[in-house]
Amino acid sequence: MRLQPSILTDSPLAPSGLQGFTDAVQRADTLADLTRIFVPETQICVHSPPGSPNLRGALAGLHASGGSGLRAVVRLSADGVPDIDALPLPPAFAHTALMRELAFLLELYGDLLGCTAIGLRIERLERAMCPRWHVDRTGIRMLCTWCGPGTEWLDDPRIDPRGLPGSAEGAPATGQARPFDILLLKGSAWQDNAAGGAIHRSPQVDPGSGPRILVALDALWDD
Repeated sequence: MRLQPSILTDSPLAPSGLQGFTDAVQRADTLADLTRIFVPETQICVHSPPGSPNLRGALAGLHASGGSGLRAVVRLSADGVPDIDALPLPPAFAHTALMRELAFLLELYGDLLGCTAIGLRIERLERAMCPRWHVDRTGIRMLCTWCGPGTEWLDDPRIDPRGLPGSAEGAPATGQARPFDILLLKGSAWQDNAAGGAIHRSPQVDPGSGPRILVALDALWDD
């Protein structure tokens, strides 16, 4: 999988007439458009797949597992292929559709960032993990919610990310990812972005709807 950057010329990056998308928050109509996250002004980039993968059976196993999820480091080959077989996956993850979707996200993210390894988290959440507005001290993180409500973001140029959470206290979300959306969040550790970063928070989880299942990817490089 090789992403080809969009040609960013005189035309506006954000599609016209769409609410919720600005210079800071970009919609990626195609996977290749995810490269818009590298535009300095862009803090959030979201791609909504044309169809949702059929993970109902696989996710049912995760729902019933009762565990907290999975944390692992995934190595990438010279061709950017993730070494899924080396992961110490518990039985709840041993489902072909789930593994195929996970491999797709890992390869896509590795291709985008050009990293040699990826920090993988699959969280099974009964409540909001980070309920207050914040900016991550990271580079570019990928999030994909497999089940439950997606990550919320706040795009308001009047709010200084360095003053969080107080500077955004009580502010409503301006956008929210849907299940299976591919969401890229630029953190304050990204080059020349110390005063910026995607302002976001975890959504509230309805106890009666089952746990939220979230995939989070962070790029790692060999020293």
